Amino acid sequence: MGEQIQQALNVKPLPMISLRPCFIIFSTLLPLLTGCASVSVSNINSKSTPPRQLPTKIFVQEFTAPTDSFRVDRSNRELTSFIKDQRRELASELVQQLSKYLAPAKILPEGSQLPRGNFWLVTGTYARVNQGSRLLRAGIGFGAGGTKMETRTQVAVLENGKPRFFLSLLTTGGSGLSPGAWAAITPAGAFYWPGAIANAGGGALGGLSIDRKRTAREITATLSEYSFQHHLIPERLARHPKKLGQLPSLQRPDFIIPDNSH
Repeated sequence: MGEQIQQALNVKPLPMISLRPCFIIFSTLLPLLTGCASVSVSNINSKSTPPRQLPTKIFVQEFTAPTDSFRVDRSNRELTSFIKDQRRELASELVQQLSKYLAPAKILPEGSQLPRGNFWLVTGTYARVNQGSRLLRAGIGFGAGGTKMETRTQVAVLENGKPRFFLSLLTTGGSGLSPGAWAAITPAGAFYWPGAIANAGGGALGGLSIDRKRTAREITATLSEYSFQHHLIPERLARHPKKLGQLPSLQRPDFIIPDNSH
């Protein structure tokens, strides 16, 4: 009876839709969405009198980096070179973020005389850097082999040529929380190769390079939120940091492409 009605109306039966392509696409995109590093801020402390206006320029000094704060697979000259690169690249990331969201910024070379005027100075130190294991992140994931980066940051005004610190904060976080290749094993025990490859790629995306970028972003967001709270910028321009233990604020995302060179 149903077939007769269908023939009378000349309606073709709907084709069966396979969910396998959708699953493949989802399993490929999921690590890219979850494999990013997670960096949060804490211990945000305001000090002294807030600045009266935005600076005309923000100076960034490379963060101090005690050797014993770095747990990486390098030693001697290689370790010294690695730390030097990390310091320079974090300062560069900060300059980029601060220039984008607050005011023109530049690196102030170590040992330079502090300028005097309507300027801000960003300084800090590496409290902890753990390189983790890219192999474990790609193979297992879910935190195995994950990286860790923690910093302490201070911001000062330079109106009188001497730093007057008005804000300090801590950043902490790392990468490697996405599933690794083993998570693509099905309950039936068959190894799902496309999912395994996608998971491994997502796990390998994490690393100190993306931790650096996220750290610079969160430091800038904290300073941006502070500037809004003290009426230095309008709310529409304000960025908001991801605070430790809290859900991140809704705002326009700042996409980060990882650099796997370090």
